[in-house]
Amino acid sequence: MDIGFSCTVWAGGARAGHLDGIGTYSKALWHGLQDLAQDSDTDLHVKPYAFGRDLPLLDCGTPEPLAVRFPVHALLSGFLKMPLTGSAAIRRDIQLFHATDHHIPRIAGVPTVSTVMDVIPLIHPEWIKNDLRSLRNWLFNSSIRHSDHVITISEHSKQDLVEHLGLAPERISVTPLGVDPVYFQRINAAQREAVLSKYGIKPGFFLFVGTLQPRKNLLRILQAFQQLPDDVRKDHPLIIVGRDGWDNEDLLPQLQALEQRGEGRWLSYLPQAQVMALLQSAAALVFPSLYEGFGLPVIEAFAAQCPVIASNTTSLPEVTGNAAWPVDPCDVDSISAAMGQVLSNEALRNEKIQLGLIRARQYTWQECARQTLDIYRKVLGQ
Repeated sequence: MDIGFSCTVWAGGARAGHLDGIGTYSKALWHGLQDLAQDSDTDLHVKPYAFGRDLPLLDCGTPEPLAVRFPVHALLSGFLKMPLTGSAAIRRDIQLFHATDHHIPRIAGVPTVSTVMDVIPLIHPEWIKNDLRSLRNWLFNSSIRHSDHVITISEHSKQDLVEHLGLAPERISVTPLGVDPVYFQRINAAQREAVLSKYGIKPGFFLFVGTLQPRKNLLRILQAFQQLPDDVRKDHPLIIVGRDGWDNEDLLPQLQALEQRGEGRWLSYLPQAQVMALLQSAAALVFPSLYEGFGLPVIEAFAAQCPVIASNTTSLPEVTGNAAWPVDPCDVDSISAAMGQVLSNEALRNEKIQLGLIRARQYTWQECARQTLDIYRKVLGQ
């Protein structure tokens, strides 16, 4: 079985020095598929491809170029139904193409499986960057519809694909994400202290991890935090880890004010090892997102034995089960009450930590890869 595997976002993240959720998914899935390929009963060969030029060397090797610019191909494919000019050569090398990262090519004579994490652009276009938004959405929707099969990462996202794109349920499979085993490893006290000392913080803080963008709901997190008593805010500051995204005109001044009051820090992007040290030192991860296709930071926090405050909407209840403090993401009082309870109810906190560990162990990249391989077989069999 010869599979073409899309690495465009993974390659872009490697070049920039940090991977987002889609890049993490592509990399972890490739490793999981490679593990399966070592089994003598599995005739599996995975070949990397990507859009772009001067593609970097990845764990999977240097990807074969699909085209120099994906937007040009998307326009030609969407409006003129034109396949890639190199389709014939690709068809000689692979039987199926898996577009893992929303860069979905049209390859003549090759079936395509596309991973679609969510349909946020359709449901909440106001949360998306405004540049050519309508055109980008139309092209993305068109490319999803011409895929032979669609993979998504939660039952909630599957229902959104059925409702908002009109896809037949049998054309969609759910493969939940996995947690990197490194998050289960305990960091020794000296290493944790070194990271905290570097940023001038002490254990017991509230932590947010994610790109600063509207759906992450940081404005309400700040409002909920401000409802805590003064002494609590000083002893348990709010630490925010994430790159500046978009539509943050109202947020950034509030983050500056938070730092000036000595009640928190915005640390921007941090490497994985430092994030893990923070997770293992925090009172809780605060994650009342307005929408998640899955919510990978939640299970990473569970694995790190960090309590989690998470939304009771979209996919998050499906992922967290009963292991998190559920909150209404639109209710500041709900978020604030959960923050207070994390600090005041030690017995419940310890119970949630153990439930979170159990939950995290249910999500592995090996199982994600196994289910993905089953989908390849199903599509090729059809």
